[in-house]
Amino acid sequence: MGGVRVLVPPGDDMALVELAGRRVLCAADQVIEHRHWDAGTPLELVARKALARNVSDIAAMAGVPSCALATAAFAADAREADAEAIAEGFRRAGREFRCPVVGGDVGMHAAAGAPLVISVSVLAEPGPSGRVVTRAGAHPGDLLCVTGRLGNAWGAAGTGRHLSFVPRTAEALELVRILGDRLHAMIDISDGLAVDARHLAQSSGCSVEVDAAALPCAQGAAWQSALGAGEDYELAFACEGMPPAEACGTPVTVVGRFIDRQPPWVTAIVDGTRLDAGNLGWEHGLPERAP
Repeated sequence: MGGVRVLVPPGDDMALVELAGRRVLCAADQVIEHRHWDAGTPLELVARKALARNVSDIAAMAGVPSCALATAAFAADAREADAEAIAEGFRRAGREFRCPVVGGDVGMHAAAGAPLVISVSVLAEPGPSGRVVTRAGAHPGDLLCVTGRLGNAWGAAGTGRHLSFVPRTAEALELVRILGDRLHAMIDISDGLAVDARHLAQSSGCSVEVDAAALPCAQGAAWQSALGAGEDYELAFACEGMPPAEACGTPVTVVGRFIDRQPPWVTAIVDGTRLDAGNLGWEHGLPERAP
């Protein structure tokens, strides 16, 4: 008799289910015009970002992409060329990320000028080790580490790294291989390190301290941007003992430490001063993007 068994329920980067004896990772995400990209952004890049955000969730769970489905809701006055540009963007991104878009749906708003909304669902499998890494599992004394550089992902006129980032799927698998059981929890940094470190802390029953001076800031980014602006799509993870200096050529930096649970969830240490940083970041469901 058919059926699905839920192994990792809602609340993580992806759900993990067992279906016909196989474990499958699944997730869905969306991008919304004027929220996740600015006017004038090429729609091929918008489609790429829509798929890349989902593949970044796969990286957070140490999974391997399988395939994706996509939907788009266009304004009533949308051009046929817009749909063609998005389809081409998905074709290219599917090849780039080894996650082909195998189907979906197209619809239209009743009103002209309505925002374009693109939704993507992805399926993935656990990596070669068979291990799936969740947000829960950090212990007091674990190090908080990040890949790459943070901050200023959203450039002038909506350009920038948020449109061109490469999901850290290979890096995640390398971290699992190198760290083994010392890798305790992981998440991708979409809402800003402060918010996503809070997710790790809350899921694990810990608090976390972040050393602002240790943050690997992107060129021109202040610590506030590295900690809170979001859209970086790097990995943040908890590990026991020192991590490797790099994973697949991407730098890995220790930026903090998990401690016994005590308020606040996330503390930023800035020039010796302790600041509550748990709400510093970009929550995708709120109306304003953090500066």
